[in-house]
Amino acid sequence: MPQASHSGRYSVLGLITDYGYKDVYAGILRVVAKDICQKADVVDITHGIEKFNVLEGAVATLVTLPHLPDNSTLVVVVDPGVGSRREAVAAKIGRWYVVAPNNGVLWLAAKEYGLKEIVKIEKEVSKYKSFTFHGRDIFVPAGALLECGYDINELGPSTKLIELPIALKRKIEKKRIETTVVYVDHFGNVMTWARELPFEYGDEVLINRKWKAKVVKTFSEVEEGKLAVYLNSFGYVEIAKYLGSASQTLGLREGMEVTIESA
Repeated sequence: MPQASHSGRYSVLGLITDYGYKDVYAGILRVVAKDICQKADVVDITHGIEKFNVLEGAVATLVTLPHLPDNSTLVVVVDPGVGSRREAVAAKIGRWYVVAPNNGVLWLAAKEYGLKEIVKIEKEVSKYKSFTFHGRDIFVPAGALLECGYDINELGPSTKLIELPIALKRKIEKKRIETTVVYVDHFGNVMTWARELPFEYGDEVLINRKWKAKVVKTFSEVEEGKLAVYLNSFGYVEIAKYLGSASQTLGLREGMEVTIESA
């Protein structure tokens, strides 16, 4: 069994899963992580990803990484193919390490921050063995080893990153955006892949040539029930309906294209 070497740097091991909060699975991950890397500050980012929703897990990964210290590790377990032939991988993405199933959950972060390297985890990393709980058996142990200084290349051979089956669009022109919806939060706010607002604050715009909205800094700058377009707290263009659901009003969901242009 490989042993982790303890470095002196500040250490965070983040966890993102679709395990939910009712069962014991998420708590067991924390115990396993601490057993391997005692110095790691294990942080539950969320265990509330919609079950089997790889795209939602990919967005959570995308927006979480910039909040972690450099060289920290994020373990992402949204794994509808657990026990199948899908790969378990460890990757260096931007300034961070990420461990996850190779099913597209790392794709958005890799596109945004750059994929430095990715390996298939073949090294035995845990005393636990099962066909259905790879979060405990593979992903968290590998992440804990990385967090305590283990070399990513010792985990296994290089492999290729799997992409998500959606067409990402980020076309920004003067007074016009063509982009892809990547996430709808529980308020019904619609996050897109675009990262620039080619409008002035206060401008009126049309969404999909039909719905009027106002470009603002925050959604409360419009009246109740009105649509707002703004840069969200992660730097992505988002559409909201103040005290309502933009997703329901506009009929938008993840993977769909949306245009925003001057009215």
